[in-house]
Amino acid sequence: MVPSLLLFLAHQFTQKVLGLSIPWADNYLDTLLCMPILLGGYRLEQRWLLGRQRLSFLEVVAITAVLAFVFEYLFPRFSSGFTADWWDVAAYFAGALGFYWWQERRNAEGKGWFHWFAV
Repeated sequence: MVPSLLLFLAHQFTQKVLGLSIPWADNYLDTLLCMPILLGGYRLEQRWLLGRQRLSFLEVVAITAVLAFVFEYLFPRFSSGFTADWWDVAAYFAGALGFYWWQERRNAEGKGWFHWFAV
């Protein structure tokens, strides 16, 4: 979660403050980082409230599917300020799979709740 959040903030700074445009990053980087940030926050909440160390693959896929549906279907359907982009859906799932892989790798290395900040 933290590396994704730092990369997201760095991109926002370069785009909004410095005025630098990197077309691929401007279009898809934030979408790619969305799920690792949101899932990392959800996992952190689950640790604090329930003591759970990981999210299941089904949880990761279900949360990603619901959010992709809301962001890429419902929002554009009801507001002209949003545009549906199926490449964004692919980016959400790529980010979610990256999050799941990272989580499983951290668990396999024996990094428990103490290392939550390095999600």
